[in-house]
Amino acid sequence: MNKPVKYTYITVLINLLIAMLLFFSMSGGTINPIKEFFDFIIYFYLNFTAAIVALFVSSYYVGQKMGKLICEKKWNSILVGMIGVMVILICGVFGGATVGFLEEGIMRGHNVSDSIVDYYFKPLFWILIFGFIPTFISGAFLGDKIKKTCSKTI
Repeated sequence: MNKPVKYTYITVLINLLIAMLLFFSMSGGTINPIKEFFDFIIYFYLNFTAAIVALFVSSYYVGQKMGKLICEKKWNSILVGMIGVMVILICGVFGGATVGFLEEGIMRGHNVSDSIVDYYFKPLFWILIFGFIPTFISGAFLGDKIKKTCSKTI
């Protein structure tokens, strides 16, 4: 595994921890937010599993591409990192949303257009609303880190 992919995996893990902290902060009025978090994960375990698999599969390919764009083509590392991590986030959302769309929307005979809105657009909207700032910040750091490793290998 090359260094850009390794750093991309680390960045995705950090972003997952930030997402957990955001969930805990939003459920601050409950008696036991940790129990509520794990109940939520258990209830949607298939969606979260698919989303995490999609995050790491896309991280592999996007990390390789970011390494090439930053090291070989000398593109703006901050911008490449921000866009790359945002693409990874969107892939993760679509991976998890597809499970919900197939499991809840199609298999239960719901209207296809309503299911697309409920299982693709709504999760994408909410995750991007709460996740775009941490994603851009971590993407900027990732792009800078990839740039620093490129100069060491040349």
